[in-house]
Amino acid sequence: MSRIQDNDPERSYLDLIRDVHREWDELEAAGDSSVQLSTLALSTIKESVKADARRGSQVEMPETEAGPYTVSELALRTLVRETIDTVPGVRALRTVFTYAENASNLLVCGTPVGVSCRLTVQVGTPDLPGVAEAVRASVARACADHLGLDDIPVDIHIEDLHE
Repeated sequence: MSRIQDNDPERSYLDLIRDVHREWDELEAAGDSSVQLSTLALSTIKESVKADARRGSQVEMPETEAGPYTVSELALRTLVRETIDTVPGVRALRTVFTYAENASNLLVCGTPVGVSCRLTVQVGTPDLPGVAEAVRASVARACADHLGLDDIPVDIHIEDLHE
């Protein structure tokens, strides 16, 4: 490794960068508006954070012929909600996925290994266990057909009755 000499252009460049950082910090500490985020920039950042929070984490999916891919937790929940809502007299309330551990990428959830669905069923439905089984089968089929998640366990909890 070579030492940087005092007259070396790299040394001059690093000194300049340090000076710029020092000056920026001083201006920021003094409340100088030239180094503050504009209202538009701050608003854009806030909207990006809100959008990321709505979408949730990225989730690793089973690899396809085209290669690996991820989807958002929102996409998973939307698929399940729309599937549940197609069963007559049933409405989805809440869906939670459990994930395999993903040690290779801490920013992405592992592949889904289970799904838990909370739902409401129309008052007077004669066969609640049959409805639960219909929802379970529909969700499992949608996960297999659309996501490649074959044989994923689907837990059903009838939480409420609606008119």
